[in-house]
Amino acid sequence: MNYNALTMAANKVIAAIDAAALEHASVNVFTSIKNQMLFIRDNAAAGKNPLTVLPPNTKFTYAGLASRELASPDELMLQAQIDKVTGILIGA
Repeated sequence: MNYNALTMAANKVIAAIDAAALEHASVNVFTSIKNQMLFIRDNAAAGKNPLTVLPPNTKFTYAGLASRELASPDELMLQAQIDKVTGILIGA
């Protein structure tokens, strides 16, 4: 896994969320996605695979939240950035 690419991709999502105007998604959804991106970024920056650092019986939910909640053109651009994080995490 390319931890530098993952760190940068997660940072882009975090920055986009910080700059986003809420149109359709709730603050809680953006907060949850951002918190998961912070976890991913911080672990990747430390050279750790975020998937293996998750506590037992815990899964990332950011992709499901994003696919259900993001709808406007700007939010779909955020969705594309989120998809890049997922691609790096799963090695696609």
